[in-house]
Amino acid sequence: MERRSIKEPVITLIIMIIIAAVIISWLTGLWSCDNGRKNLNEQKKLSIADYVNSASVLIQHSNKTSVDFFILLSQIKDISREELDKNLSDITEESRISLQSCLEMNPPASFEVAQGYLKLVLDLRTKAYENFKPALFNALQNIQGDIASSQITNAFLNMHMSDEVYKYFQDEIKASGEKLEITNLTILNSRILKDNNLIDPQNVAKFISDIKTVANLQERRGLALINNSIEFNPKIINEQGDYLILAKGNEIAVTMIVENQGNVAEKDVVVVMKYITENNPKAEEKTYTITSINPSEQKSVTISGFKAFPGIKCNITIEVKPVQGESLITNNTASFKFMVEK
Repeated sequence: MERRSIKEPVITLIIMIIIAAVIISWLTGLWSCDNGRKNLNEQKKLSIADYVNSASVLIQHSNKTSVDFFILLSQIKDISREELDKNLSDITEESRISLQSCLEMNPPASFEVAQGYLKLVLDLRTKAYENFKPALFNALQNIQGDIASSQITNAFLNMHMSDEVYKYFQDEIKASGEKLEITNLTILNSRILKDNNLIDPQNVAKFISDIKTVANLQERRGLALINNSIEFNPKIINEQGDYLILAKGNEIAVTMIVENQGNVAEKDVVVVMKYITENNPKAEEKTYTITSINPSEQKSVTISGFKAFPGIKCNITIEVKPVQGESLITNNTASFKFMVEK
């Protein structure tokens, strides 16, 4: 354990040195053109340098995510299914972070087209990872085998397309620089799909067949109510102590997200909402049934039809009924106190 704790900072330091070296080389070359120096003020130069720097960090991160992904695939036969599930989730989240960071970037004038290409690149990569995980586990469990195989192929195809779009991004970076008389503006390469044979459905079928020669998939079942997804109608306009204050309205409706956090497709998942008012402690109850929900899938549920009582203290409790064999049920429920505005 000590060796690993020492190794990780060293690797991080090496990555940072590489990034710094690349950035320095860019900045050195960026301002080497005399004409570029004359036509660009300091603020413009800094803006372009900052954009290229930020984009390079995102791509470096995206490249590393891809390396982690394909290392994981090479280890599938040697790791537990729980570890596979967790690592795929981590990789997907890393890609989402890169995409979100890209969406928050503000490119300098003349680099808007390049930014559009970069957004598409990272969006394709994130979709690839998001779709790969549930498809792989479905394939391993013989659930909708043909569809799962097709989805895995499409995930690899999204990676391939992201690599092709990235070439346009590189070209556009260079072209945008040349318009400003910066003749040598470049950005590092990025190719995340190491084997283009993986976009062939027959090769994907062989890939799946090879993985399935190992021990049967360890079943894990679990549902979750995503608390921060819950929305009221009428909407929340304020809070007073423990109570949410809702806008005026005649009827209460609640929308929420339910996620299948297991690796088994679930059917007939029941969501129950109980509604109690201060002047009527007997709970009114309504249910919603999710017909089916695949591993890692999220589904939106809306339960409505509760009468509003303006100015009266109310309470709702939402529960996603546990499925057989579910071990963690603390994330299946949520409760809220509220009052509707008079």
